[in-house]
Amino acid sequence: MSTPSKPNIVLLISDNQRLDTLGILGRTACRTPTWDRVAREGVLVENLRTTSPICSPARASFFTGFQPHQAGMPHLPYLGALRVGQEDEYPDMEITRPPISHYLREEGYQCLYAGKWHLGTRNVQRWFDWVSACDNGERSYSEWCRWQGVPDGFIFHDDQRSGPYRSAHYPRMTVPRTGILDIPPDKEHNRWILGHGFEMFGLRDPDRPFFLVISLEGPHPPLVVPEAWYRLYEPEDIPEPENWNPGPGEPGFLEGSYYRRLRNEWGEDFSAWRKSIAVYWGYATYIDSLFGQFVQRLEECDLLDDTLLVMLSDHAEMMGQHGLWQKFCPYEEAIRVPWTMRWPAAFKPGTRCRVDASHVDVAATLLDLAGAEVESLELEGESLVPYLTGAEPEPEARDCFVQYNVARNFASWHGVENWRAVVRRPWKYVLHENGETELYHLADDPGELANLAGCPDSAATANTLREALMAWSRRTGDPFVKQLETRTGS
Repeated sequence: MSTPSKPNIVLLISDNQRLDTLGILGRTACRTPTWDRVAREGVLVENLRTTSPICSPARASFFTGFQPHQAGMPHLPYLGALRVGQEDEYPDMEITRPPISHYLREEGYQCLYAGKWHLGTRNVQRWFDWVSACDNGERSYSEWCRWQGVPDGFIFHDDQRSGPYRSAHYPRMTVPRTGILDIPPDKEHNRWILGHGFEMFGLRDPDRPFFLVISLEGPHPPLVVPEAWYRLYEPEDIPEPENWNPGPGEPGFLEGSYYRRLRNEWGEDFSAWRKSIAVYWGYATYIDSLFGQFVQRLEECDLLDDTLLVMLSDHAEMMGQHGLWQKFCPYEEAIRVPWTMRWPAAFKPGTRCRVDASHVDVAATLLDLAGAEVESLELEGESLVPYLTGAEPEPEARDCFVQYNVARNFASWHGVENWRAVVRRPWKYVLHENGETELYHLADDPGELANLAGCPDSAATANTLREALMAWSRRTGDPFVKQLETRTGS
C-alpha cells in the first residue's frame, strides 16, 4: 500500500472486552464514546475473532501475526506461579516470533510500551525502546500505592481484600461479585498505567515516528471499579439473553466444568447476574474514558490526524451465557472482540468492514499501513488494508481459526477440552479433542442454541469444515491433530 508518509501508531488495548459493549453497535445499553468516535471517524471491523479466548495466546497472535502455537504461546506464560516449587516443570514461556515492534524499528519507529504485556516476564525490554508499568510493574504499583498512603489498588495482591472476589475452592479464580474500589479514583491501577503512557508520549523523540502501546487491565474481572462507574447502569434494565441457559446439544464435559460450577454457584437465575453485567459495562465505559483522555492529548498536540489510532481487545467474556462464567469457550460471546482504527490518510470516515478477520491479521495490517513490505515477512495473517480502504471487495466468506489449549497444570480442575474452531460464514464448526463436535449456522442462530453437528442435513457441511480445520492444523504445525488422533484413535 502507498500512503503519504509514515503515521505515528498508537495502539490502545482493553482486556476481556465483548464486542457488544460498543455503543455504536446499539446491542446493549453500554456506552463507549471513544470507541464510537474512532469508528465514526475511521473504520470499525465488525467481525474480528480472537485466535484464542485467553489473554496471552490472543496477544501473541495480534503482536506477531502468527497463531498461538506458532508463536510459542499456546496458553499462559507464568505457569510456575501456580505451582510453587515446580518452576522447572512449569517454566515461564515467551513468544518465539518477533512482535510488530521489531519490524517497526526497521522502519525507523521509536517503540514504547506501557501496561499489560503477558508474553514473557523478561522479554519486553528486548522488543521495545522504553517499557513502563508492565507485568512485573504491578508490584511497582503496589509500592506506589503504599507511598500514596492507600491500599493496593490491584486488589489481588492483597489476599484479605481479594477474598470476596475469588471462588471458595481451588484455584480461587474470580467470581462475578462486584465492588466499589476503596481508594481515590486517581490512584486506580488503569489510571496509573495511563499516566506512564502519557509520560512516554511526552518524552518521545520528536524527530521519529513512534509506536506507543497503552495496554489496560479492564474490563477484565474482578469487577471492582470507582464508585461513579459502579452505579452508571441500572441492573433492572438489562434483558435476559436468549442463550442464558446451556443449549441441548452442548458438549457433555461442560456440565461438570469449573466454569459451569462457578456460574451455577453464583446463580442460575439471571436476576443474580444483572448487577455483575451492569458493573462490567461500567468498567468498559471507564476504560473507554481513559482511552479518551489519550485521544484528547493527541488532538491537543495536533497529532491526531498524523496518527494511526488503533483500539483493540484480546478476548471477551461469557458473563453467564450458555451457563458459563469467564472465557475458554468457542462461543461468540467469548471470541468476538472490537477493533477500530482511525487515520484520515487511509480510511474514509464511518467505514464498516464486515470481512471475517482474525487476530493474526492485525500485525500485517498495521505493518502495511506503516509502509513495510508485508509479503516478505511471511506472516500467517494477511493485511486487510485492501478491504478496509475499499480497494478490493470484501470476500463473502473467509476462514478464521480459533483454538484453546488446556495448560498442563489446569487439567486437574479445568473440566474443558482442547478444541479448534473454524468460522466460514455463515457456519462455525468446533472440534474438541475428545471427538465431540459443534456446528452452528450463525446467520440463523446467532445465539448458537442449535448444535447441528450430527444432523443428516448438515453432514456434508460438517465434513467439509472438519477437513479444512484439519488441513489448517497440519499446515501450521499444530499439535492438536496428534492429540486428537491419540485420544480418539482416528
